[in-house]
Amino acid sequence: MSEFFKPYEGKRPFLFISYAHRQSDQVVDTVRILHDKGYRLWYDEGIPAGNDWPATIARHMQSCERVVFFLSERALESPNCFSEMNAAARQKKPVLLVWLEETEVPERWRELLAGKPEIPLLPGAAERAEAILRSGFVPRRFHASWREKIPWRGVALFFSALLFLAAAGGLGALATGRWEPLPAPEPSAAAETPAPEPVPTAPPILELGEAERYFAISIDNAQVERAIRRALGQTEGEIYRWQLAEITQLHFCGNMVLDGPEAVTFDADGVCRVNGAPVIRGSVSELKLVGDMARLESLSLICQPVKDISDLSGLTALRELNLSGSAVGDLRGLGAPPSLETLHLEYTDVADLTPLEALPNLKTVTVSRSMLPLTWSEAAPFDVILAGEN
Repeated sequence: MSEFFKPYEGKRPFLFISYAHRQSDQVVDTVRILHDKGYRLWYDEGIPAGNDWPATIARHMQSCERVVFFLSERALESPNCFSEMNAAARQKKPVLLVWLEETEVPERWRELLAGKPEIPLLPGAAERAEAILRSGFVPRRFHASWREKIPWRGVALFFSALLFLAAAGGLGALATGRWEPLPAPEPSAAAETPAPEPVPTAPPILELGEAERYFAISIDNAQVERAIRRALGQTEGEIYRWQLAEITQLHFCGNMVLDGPEAVTFDADGVCRVNGAPVIRGSVSELKLVGDMARLESLSLICQPVKDISDLSGLTALRELNLSGSAVGDLRGLGAPPSLETLHLEYTDVADLTPLEALPNLKTVTVSRSMLPLTWSEAAPFDVILAGEN
């Protein structure tokens, strides 16, 4: 029998767990691992007696950010599960399907479950929990901060007891006469001139910009978090701002994170492929965290919705930038990264290359035939190469 734990109650982002009660052992074994790792989640165990059960579930479905549905034959037969998933669909809540067993999906469920990301059937709770975390479905913002983990009520009770004992001890000493004030020292003839009081020395102040390096950062975009963790070789735990400066390569291609852009190709009509398979457009639209990666040398933002690239202007170590298939249309925001040598712009809306003339070390700019005609100066220090042609 699995040991239940207290569901999360609060206003911070949390996961809603939907499942069939007759399989609570399997489900709780899995979500307890997520709970023990510090993730906030709510499930319908421990609802106080006398509560309006449907209203409580509806309230938590309304306030959750994402839903994890443990899919089994019993869950597909459960009216409560069907009601919860209907509510999730109406409220446009992202849903992750976790298979507990192989089963046929009834007709009335198919539309509800269509297109949802899924975790395939795995042998045990630990494997399921690890797959959920690796899926990118649970962003870092669902993880409880260190402040949330402190048992504040216990701390308050401890200090209250401490103050009570101190007060009781002081009153007892006064009542028995054991606590008497010390007599004032007699004046000394030799001490006519009082010694100067020491001047207090202010403690060193840490500049805000320096202190921020040691703050844990919150990453709202699951694809960005996946890429940063991959670059750092870190699967879990807090990510600190200083760690961003250690990253030298970052490669996004559609909804994927790659070790490098070598496997990426484009068809003649602009379809992006990785190892021959077409990719889905990614979700990287803003680059503030990337702008903090002071040692970044190679960056790929292939098939991403990003338009504003001004956050890249301060990357002094950046040598290669790939914006192929992205939503970039204006290069003026790029500024003049001093080390940039290679720039890929295939299948973008860029029409004017003259802003690139400010880049002192730029050698090659690769474009696609679909982008022609382009504007740039004949005196530009870089070569413009047509992709796929010599």
